[in-house]
Amino acid sequence: MRLSLTPIGVLLGAIFSTTVLAQDSDTTTITDYDVISAPALSSDRIKSEVLIEVTTVGARLVAVGAHGNIIWKESDNWEQAKVDTSVLLTSVAFADEDNGWATGHHGVIIKTEDGGKTWKRQLDGFELMTLEKRYFEQRIEKLKEELESTDDEDVIGELEWQLEELQFQISNIEVAQEEGPSKPFLDLYAKDNQTVFAIGAYGTFLKTENGGENWQVISSRLENPGGYHLNTIFGQGDDLYIVGEAGLAFASHDGGESWETLDSPYRGSLFGGHIDAGGRVWIYGLRGNAFVSDDKGQSFTTVDTGTRVNLSAGINTENGTQLIVGHSGTILEVDENFKVKKRTHPSGSVMTDIIELTDGEWIMTGRSGLLHWPAKITEAEAMATATQQGAK
Repeated sequence: MRLSLTPIGVLLGAIFSTTVLAQDSDTTTITDYDVISAPALSSDRIKSEVLIEVTTVGARLVAVGAHGNIIWKESDNWEQAKVDTSVLLTSVAFADEDNGWATGHHGVIIKTEDGGKTWKRQLDGFELMTLEKRYFEQRIEKLKEELESTDDEDVIGELEWQLEELQFQISNIEVAQEEGPSKPFLDLYAKDNQTVFAIGAYGTFLKTENGGENWQVISSRLENPGGYHLNTIFGQGDDLYIVGEAGLAFASHDGGESWETLDSPYRGSLFGGHIDAGGRVWIYGLRGNAFVSDDKGQSFTTVDTGTRVNLSAGINTENGTQLIVGHSGTILEVDENFKVKKRTHPSGSVMTDIIELTDGEWIMTGRSGLLHWPAKITEAEAMATATQQGAK
């Protein structure tokens, strides 16, 4: 099995089937796949534990992370949401101020209808395996029909190869059905309150058109025969983009109905992307590599970031600059002329997401939980960082 090198994998190193989280003075142990249905445990340390993404929902902030924990803030204090799963949550997106979704490990997708205060599971890894097995079986039947209707040796060879690959995928699912689900979702995009896309490891690509009541597998819409990980999906209007492992890059200009493979500017893993106020497409990933396109991904210009750390996420700021965060506390601010100003957060933490509150005030998520710029290192954050560095 190919090793995962996603931002989440790099951040956590390895995800074990046993999760231990302190709750008040007790320690609760959740084992095997109970994490799928076990509710997130309350913790007074949640702001300094692993958080993966943060987003704005009207006047509210919502962040997601380890152990199924979701926190939200509307005024001065962060509160912990009620969540019916304790898997690692990897992404969060809202269609409006009420309806939002989050993805996680073990094939979990959850939804909120009250702006992030309570969340319920819509999909888990067991259901995902059933969906994918049915999808592969239907594709096999279609390929067999095509085989019976052609005498072209080249076409026959290609169809037979595809059949063999699909049978292999079904075999993997049958093994996983015995051992338990392992595929993580890594990102999602809410086009509106009915249409949502979710992507993940090994080329997993799902869509719902009824707010998550039903999900369909649409992996064949992407040219990804190697089943490489899909790390990030982002967009604006009908223009959507996906980037992933091995330099994968795709674009759709009809709201996700059809996808084209882009000529990637980099063959290493791409972890993040965003669209700026001018409609330019930014993508970035391993070893400080970052690129920008002003023609919707048809060509890219290399941005000299001046760093070799992995870059995870970015945003367009109110003043028109781009912020990109990554490992080792790295914050890059890129101006209109692609001149890069590098800042280093004093925590030195791996950072996985960033939002702008007001001009010059940012919140980041990552290994040390919530971080701020200008830096506000709390005692809990300092203790968490010291503990993590001592464990290395």
